[in-house]
Amino acid sequence: MNKTIKSAAIAAGLALVATSASAIDIAENGGFETGDFTGWDVFPNAGSAMVTTLNPSTGTFAANVAVAGGAGNALIKNTVGAGMLIPGSSVTISFDARGATADGGVAFAELFSELAGGGVSSSEILGGGPLALAADPDVWTSFSFTTTLGPDVSGGLTVQFVAVCGAATTCNSDLYFDNLEIEVQAIPVPAAVWLFGSALGALGFGARRRG
Repeated sequence: MNKTIKSAAIAAGLALVATSASAIDIAENGGFETGDFTGWDVFPNAGSAMVTTLNPSTGTFAANVAVAGGAGNALIKNTVGAGMLIPGSSVTISFDARGATADGGVAFAELFSELAGGGVSSSEILGGGPLALAADPDVWTSFSFTTTLGPDVSGGLTVQFVAVCGAATTCNSDLYFDNLEIEVQAIPVPAAVWLFGSALGALGFGARRRG
């Protein structure tokens, strides 16, 4: 490889690195405006989970996740981004939440970096503990957390909202969630392919000239 061709290949490689990431929102149906749980995995478990028109933060719909009357939980998951995430890159998760909790009831938001074959490379409780909701259960609080993805995100990432109750029979965790946004550094595949093709083209052109 002569110096000209080598320089062209290096330049194309650097351009690929420099332009391969851009911030995008990859949440699926984050505002529940389909009127159902399209794009979400739903696990009512000991409680319930539904999409409702009762006092959404914006739009027409919000999600209600609730559990009461003893130890248990109910949760919903948004799993997205398989094959398009950069390991160890920054992710910002924003959403609105409101609701009532009592006698051991709490609300959690969690992040998981998923492996393609199952399992996770990292997990995190966003904010480090239960969500601090407004005292008035009808008032929405906006949350935003910026963190980093795990070392392997081949299976994408999961944002999980959980209503949890302790052992008390009087426990209550009646939660509402809306407007999930998951902003990540994603790889725009067409741009990456074009730049890689340009590098290969430069090598091929140089080889033909030498032949």
